[in-house]
Parts: sequence; C-alpha cells; structure tokens
Amino acid sequence: MTTKKGITWDLAFFKKNIALILFLALLIFNITATSNFLSWITFNNFFKQVSRVCLVSLGMSLVIATGGIDISVGSAMALGSVLAALGIVHESPILILFSVILVIGFGCLAGVAVSKFAILPMVATLALRYVMRGMAKGISGAANVTYTAPKLTAFFTQPVVGRIPVHFFILVIAVVVVYILVNKMKLGARIEAYGNNPVAARNCGINTVKIVIFCYVVTGALSWAAGILEAVVVSSAHPSTIGTDMEIDAIAATLIGGTPIDGGYPNIIGTTCGAFLLQLISMMCNMNNVSYPVTLMLKAGIVLAALYFHGIGKRSR
Repeated sequence: MTTKKGITWDLAFFKKNIALILFLALLIFNITATSNFLSWITFNNFFKQVSRVCLVSLGMSLVIATGGIDISVGSAMALGSVLAALGIVHESPILILFSVILVIGFGCLAGVAVSKFAILPMVATLALRYVMRGMAKGISGAANVTYTAPKLTAFFTQPVVGRIPVHFFILVIAVVVVYILVNKMKLGARIEAYGNNPVAARNCGINTVKIVIFCYVVTGALSWAAGILEAVVVSSAHPSTIGTDMEIDAIAATLIGGTPIDGGYPNIIGTTCGAFLLQLISMMCNMNNVSYPVTLMLKAGIVLAALYFHGIGKRSR
C-alpha cells in the first residue's frame, strides 16, 4: 500500500490491471468523442480484427512467462493457413489436419530446442520463422492460394447469434480455457515457478522440459487458429502477408498486460485487455483519419508507458 497526501492506493492493483484501466478509459473516450463508434458494425469489426492478435497473444503470454519468446508465430499462421487453404481447394480434410499437426510440431520443436538443447528462444524461433515462411512460399509457389467455400466464408463473416460474430465466441472460449489452465490448475504455478527460477523449479521436481514444450505447442496451435481466422475472411491465404508482424503485436499485448518479460506469472486477463487496447487504438485512429505512422507511435508510447509502470515496483526495491 502507498499513501500520499491522504490518498491510499494499491500499486499492485494498478500494475495488475493497468491494461484493463487503459482500455476502459480509451473505450469511454471513443464512445463520447468518435462519431458512429457505438454501433454493431464497430462491435463486429473490432472482434473480427482483435481475435487473431488475442489468440496469438494468449500463447505468447505462456512462452514469455517461461522467460522465452516466440517470433515465429506470424510464419506459423502463414504455413497453417496456406496448407489449410490447399486442403479446401483439393477437398482434402487430411491436408487440413496435417496443417494443424505440422504447425504444432514446429511449436514442439521450438520447445525442445529451448528446453533440451539450451538454445536461446530468440535464436530458435528466428530459425523456425524463416523455415515456416519459406515452406509456406514453397508449397504455394509464392502465390496467393484462393478457394471457394461459400458456407465456410459465410460462417466466419456473418453474425451467428443475433448480431454477434463467431470470432467473439472463439475468443471467449480461448480466453476461458487458457485462464483455467493458468489459474485453476497446477500448470500455472509451475509455469510461474519456472519463469521465476528455472533451477529452483527443477530442484523442486517440476518437469521443466515438459512445461516449456507445452507452452510452445499451445502457442503453435493458437497461431494456426489465428491464421485460419485471417484467411477465411478473404477466402484466400497469401504466404507473404498472413501473420506479418503478428509477433510484435502479440509481444506488445503480453507486456502491456503485465506478464514479466524475464518470466513469471502469465497474466491472461491482462494480455487480453492489452490486445483489446492495441486494437482499439488502431480502430480509433482509423475512424478519426489518423495516419498509420502516428498509430504506430501511439502504440509504441503505450507499450513504453506500460513497461515503465510495471517496473516501478522493481526499481523501488
């Protein structure tokens, strides 16, 4: 607790919920200041766009909580979506299933490289980033893979319950599942223990190899899902554009949400709010005709401010 001029406030509370507080503040600002913001069209567009970033960010939170990082998520999206699109073109469910297995396999490979062979996470996932993006381009001939599936496209582009898009329900399910894994099961405590002190975690009998591999596998699976969501909107998958810079937004959302960059507790709700905040900034700037470079600078400012705020407690000690 910190007291100043008779006002008592809990720094830990603000640090844990800074992403939610900023998101609600910006949401209220847009409701009052941005024309036509409060509408079903805005709601639909918001969740269609934020779902991809949020899915990848959930996985990134687990990886960063272990003290690692995964910069191959964008390439995983591209590879998975290209293979799945080819599966639809050739009416091959096996190829679609293979796309999931392959991306998850690369996630497993990243986890093994980091946990078993002590390869730096940045180096391991950088290599896989080039491998998966190269495979996506090679398989597709570096061309856009288009398909025709009216029912599938309609399912992902039209509201499924009233005016609510399917992306909303996918996102809710993903957040709830990951939240339960982290906060209601032993897995979360083991991830946090490993992130705080890997040596101590091993000495306590925690199978740290399995923990790390699991986190990278989940990130791969969620990246595959995000790639599918990006592809179905336009009924195509381009190996060069799908997932571009996704790792940057995912890392930013995770850090804004309060997951320590050097490992520790994965703040799932904070990460979700961080992804919402970044998407809200993009939508706000777009609806108010703010240029893209300014949007990027605003996002960068938010990330730096959040990192500074999260570091207050550490510096005071």
